Amino acid sequence: MPNEESHKFEINALINSAFVPKETLRGMFEAKLSALDTSVTAILPVLDMESRALNGILDGTKKMVDFTNLIKIANFLQVPLTRVVELFAAALEANFSTGPVTVEKVQFIKDNFDLAALRKARLIDTITDFRHIEQRLLLRLGLKSIFDYKKPDNHVAFSAGILQPKNDLSRSVWIRAAMNLFEELENPYDFNRQGLIEFIPLIRWHSTNVELGLVDVVKTLYKLGVTVIYQPPMPSLQLRGATMAVYNKPCIVLTDIMGFYGTLWFALCHEIFHVLFDWPDIEANSYHATEDGDDIPLTVKEKDRRADDFARSFLFSKEKSAGVDRYLYDRHYIADLAADSQVHESIIYLFLAYDNKSSKKFWARAREMSPPVEVAVSRLTVPWEEELSWEKIEVLKNDIYN
Repeated sequence: MPNEESHKFEINALINSAFVPKETLRGMFEAKLSALDTSVTAILPVLDMESRALNGILDGTKKMVDFTNLIKIANFLQVPLTRVVELFAAALEANFSTGPVTVEKVQFIKDNFDLAALRKARLIDTITDFRHIEQRLLLRLGLKSIFDYKKPDNHVAFSAGILQPKNDLSRSVWIRAAMNLFEELENPYDFNRQGLIEFIPLIRWHSTNVELGLVDVVKTLYKLGVTVIYQPPMPSLQLRGATMAVYNKPCIVLTDIMGFYGTLWFALCHEIFHVLFDWPDIEANSYHATEDGDDIPLTVKEKDRRADDFARSFLFSKEKSAGVDRYLYDRHYIADLAADSQVHESIIYLFLAYDNKSSKKFWARAREMSPPVEVAVSRLTVPWEEELSWEKIEVLKNDIYN
């Protein structure tokens, strides 16, 4: 029969075991660095990893990771890969466990998200299953907790559309989702302003290649330190695009506001103007939404007008459009004019419609002559209903962003 002393020993052992630090990837990694008498900075080139990617794995703060990085860490630590995966999974569980869907959480979601709009966009499947809603939002927005969500800061320059949004809830989600994708892509190239200036004259003729033109431009801009993505629209968004600062580098997000192919190129040129001439303001968090309204600062309106003027003049100026109205149904004439101007003909039809806003026939003709937007952006798109998985990020990096 066990004596009192043995019971005390067992109890003390249990108590002491509770205070034994749990093994973590971070602890193992730092112990290895100490044993080798080296630093993280010195070991990153050996691992062929970015600092943020390494920290995201060691601390379990990055849901989407390159599995080969786990292999690299296992080899460096000289432990089985399964152990690294187990510790990484444990850290993820600690960081991203959602817990119960409380009344407070439900109210927060209702107050900050337009659920009807998100369902219409197919980001969520239901407006009543709040566990599903929470999980979908956490994954797409890159959040640890739904309470971490907040509207984006002001260092975003919007290329507004014609109409005003009913509210800014969908717009905020759209921007936050774009920022998450920019963070995952993590452009390693420095912003090359002079290189961008030299590349701009070559952009226009890429519009003539509907299937590959935009993709090729996005690839080149990425190497110039400017990341461009396409993100599907949301109900009542009313934006053509936006420019923002992510990791102190210019990032442009485009979308489809009215189904016109030409609008993609207009928005891209508009946002490039902001990158060239308004970047210090955007980076310093002092540039606001460029929308119509008496409460918008005149300087912001003026900057947006200048960006519009640049995009229009660069693609097909109003001077070139003068007198072209009468050739609206002469496709050969417009095609020759587009070829001479090194621009896709649908852009000319679109500008004619803008110049004749009240005429239905111009808008009808512009829509008839516009290629499907989906053809131009299919390789750039992550549909709302799809999970922004590590596999998808890797496909985008291997295909476009490298």
